[in-house]
Amino acid sequence: MNPPARKLLGKPGALEADEERSSFETTARSDAAGLPGATPESGRAGEENEMTPPAPPPPEAGDPLGKQLVKRALFPKRAQPVQLGRFTVLKLLGQGGMGVVYACYDDQLDRKVAVKVLHREVVREQETARKRLLREAQAMARLSHPNIVAVHEVGQEGGTVYVAMEFVRGLSLDAWAHEPRSWKEVLSVYLQAGRGLAAAHKAGLVHRDFKPQNAMISDEGQVKVLDFGLARLSDEDLREEDLAGARGGSEDATPLLMRPLTRMGVILGTPAYMSPEQHLGERATAESDQFSFCVSLYQSLYGRLPFSTESFAAMRDDVVHGRVAPAPSGSPVPSRVFKALRRGMMAAPRDRFVAMTELLAALERDPGAAYRRVAALAATAVVAGVAGMAATAGDAATPQCPDAGPELAGVWDDGRAAEVRASVQKKAPGRAAELVAAIEPKLARYAATWVQLRNDACRAHAEGRQTPHMFDLRTSCLDQRRAALAATVDAFALADATNLDDMVQTVAGLPPLDTCANVEALMATLPPPGEALMRARVQQHRETLARAEVHEHTAHPRLGLQLVESVLADAEAMTYEPLLAEANLRKGSLQIRDGAPTAALQSFDDALWTAIGVGHEVVAAVTSSRRGFLLAYQLKRPEQARTELRLMSALNRKIEQDVDNYSEFLNNVGAIHAIAGDWAEAREKWEEAVRLREQHGRHETPLGIGTLFNLGAHHVNTGRHEEAVPIFHQVIDRSERVSGPNHPDGAMYEVMLAHALTSLGRPREALARMQALQTRVDRGESKVARMTALVGLARAELALDDSGSALRHFVAAQAASPASFSSAGRSWIMVAAAAAGEVPTMEKARDEALAAINENTDVRGTTYQDILLRHGRALAALGRHREALEPLEQARSALVGSENPTHVWQRGRLSLELGRLRGRLAEHEAAETELRTAVAAFEAVLPPHNLELADALLALGEFALERQRPDEAAQWLSRAESIYVTTAEPDYAPLMQARAALARVR
Repeated sequence: MNPPARKLLGKPGALEADEERSSFETTARSDAAGLPGATPESGRAGEENEMTPPAPPPPEAGDPLGKQLVKRALFPKRAQPVQLGRFTVLKLLGQGGMGVVYACYDDQLDRKVAVKVLHREVVREQETARKRLLREAQAMARLSHPNIVAVHEVGQEGGTVYVAMEFVRGLSLDAWAHEPRSWKEVLSVYLQAGRGLAAAHKAGLVHRDFKPQNAMISDEGQVKVLDFGLARLSDEDLREEDLAGARGGSEDATPLLMRPLTRMGVILGTPAYMSPEQHLGERATAESDQFSFCVSLYQSLYGRLPFSTESFAAMRDDVVHGRVAPAPSGSPVPSRVFKALRRGMMAAPRDRFVAMTELLAALERDPGAAYRRVAALAATAVVAGVAGMAATAGDAATPQCPDAGPELAGVWDDGRAAEVRASVQKKAPGRAAELVAAIEPKLARYAATWVQLRNDACRAHAEGRQTPHMFDLRTSCLDQRRAALAATVDAFALADATNLDDMVQTVAGLPPLDTCANVEALMATLPPPGEALMRARVQQHRETLARAEVHEHTAHPRLGLQLVESVLADAEAMTYEPLLAEANLRKGSLQIRDGAPTAALQSFDDALWTAIGVGHEVVAAVTSSRRGFLLAYQLKRPEQARTELRLMSALNRKIEQDVDNYSEFLNNVGAIHAIAGDWAEAREKWEEAVRLREQHGRHETPLGIGTLFNLGAHHVNTGRHEEAVPIFHQVIDRSERVSGPNHPDGAMYEVMLAHALTSLGRPREALARMQALQTRVDRGESKVARMTALVGLARAELALDDSGSALRHFVAAQAASPASFSSAGRSWIMVAAAAAGEVPTMEKARDEALAAINENTDVRGTTYQDILLRHGRALAALGRHREALEPLEQARSALVGSENPTHVWQRGRLSLELGRLRGRLAEHEAAETELRTAVAAFEAVLPPHNLELADALLALGEFALERQRPDEAAQWLSRAESIYVTTAEPDYAPLMQARAALARVR
């Protein structure tokens, strides 16, 4: 199973340890694993409903639960279980005026879905209702957006139309808002819903019935807009040819989305949230959705509707005339938010925002942030002037700047700290104290340093020690850091128990503040736009990109991408090309985290050439570095990445003083060399990156630890296990200081150390560490950490020939986290089962492991090679020697001709196994050739004290002894013994075997 690649909190640059030479076999904790909010379930009947349905209509008399109505509404004469196409109905989720929603199981794709069908008895106009359902399906199927529920399939069963949709586990926004929420949390959630509506409008669709009940927030914090049943194509999306077809053809020939659903004058929608034009029976537009969105957000922020609720007539009159109730007195919601909502609820559509995106930008915009620097600049200028006057008058008073502490009010203060503690306590009560201890002090220190730097900047300017331009650069940098801090604290509201550990590392990896005091670095930045409003606009967008970077590190890349798209949508701001380059760099980094490497390459290309064109040195350097890693690692094109190393080096040489970005470049270049098989170059770059971080105190950060881990893994991958052991000890120590003792990455580091120890012939020491690790992770909540520990334990037991225990622990590892247990993990089950004589288990694991090999598998890659190697070993353990030759020969044939040292090493392994098998088959000449080939391969690429070389020497010595060549046998066996004794435990089995053979020679 593939070992976890260190993703370095979203920045490419980490390299996974090689398959066979890594002691742990687990997949990476992916921050972009799956769509947030989409929760496929097992689909077993009787599961608890995890989707909050709309309120059902009153049940019929004598049927308090409404079950008979539901059964008749679906298929009145059919017995359970009911099928809708290929979907098995599990249970009712809810009913509305038009349809019934069921939880169903899709057996083909093994997932749970929500299926909407029509009421058959409560809907009078069957044809109209059917068209509405098809209209909803067509509308939603046109959209692919993280904030819009996905449609999987539309079908008919016995005359009943149904739509299968993404199953969302969570709450509708009206239910969610019933709990006490801060205004920032409410606004953040509605902004997601607004982005879903904006995406629909961009696709030419109007929802026409947005309200809190028609949006859900998943357990992962992702908002999904539902029920496009009243949607239709906007007028702007009706092309002339479509309109001509609609006019000239029959209604049945006209696409459903382009047919008028009702005649003009018929009211559709929910009255409390309807726009004036809908109340008047006029056509609904995107501006109507904007109105409904503002009503919904107003209600959730202030706890009441913005219009009269005394009667329908009074409410309608308020709506039609645009009479919006003022915000409640004492409300903490800023007046800017109320002003934006009031504009969005203007009676005339033309008086509202031009587009949903403009409304969202107004809701997100904090004018105070844009003008705080200007105010501070003016204040310090006044102070400086007063100081000059005082000096002239002989006054020795020292000018003072106001303390910047209040600028963090609502960002990080006592109230926010209490919110974070409460959030962690609620989501992970068993680990709350540990997590808070790892989080709160770091946030407090960051905030205190920020205030100090802000005060220092003000005083330096007031005292004439820095220019207004430098003051503006410093405060601009600090404003972006404050945005990152605010987004990090806000992210705790979206975090759950499974990614609180991500939050720990995000806090530890907040962008460095000292950059904002580095005059040389600040002066190297490009000048901001000359026009004041454009300058403020660019600054606002940069703060948005800082918030997007936080989502990159907290397993919410889709949310980050939405923020980036909101920046890119500002065409006027994009004329300032440095900002355009920054946005595309952030977009590409987020796309990598979201599992879209091809799209990321395009974004990086756009960022790179824009940055080079305008001389944006930092963006050009960082983009080239990440782009190179993307090519080599995710896109499997290391040779192309190597051809671009000169460009990467030239661009990054200009930012050598930028410790974080330059060390990331060194890390990524090391990865490129390692993937290409340039072992010495990879080691040199990683060692340089580690030294650079240590020299500047940036080694105890997630990125610093990740680079050190890469160096240790590289030593493992090149057979230098003695050098790897102290490095992994350092990694473990630093990780505990940064992330706490029970972070899931700690299990990965421990298992890597155990593998290095086992490879040095110290399996008992490795076993003791794994037993201690298992005890520790069993008390935690991470399934992946538990799986990792069990795999490490099983590997140590297998090295000690305790195959029965190893098999039990491999199987337990698979059960602990089935989704993370890969085909390579199953190949280890195959080996352990064969050693334990469990043939059926071995064959089942073999079939599952081999199923991973297909036409797209890289035959020189670790997955292919190691599965076949372990298959051969398993067959040999069962005594099926002739049969074992085939997979080993198959694996080796793929490596013929390659001089890549990794491939040479693997050929040596395969030759060693083949030599042993040929000897057991009495094919003596072939056996000796294979064993000598193995020794030559190991000597070519491995250090002289590597135990695999000793294993090959031992095999050759035993072969020579059997062939009655004692002098030759003594030479081979003596060399093997001398290697074993350098690092192995005294009772290490191969060492005992070598000494026994030498005794026979003597």
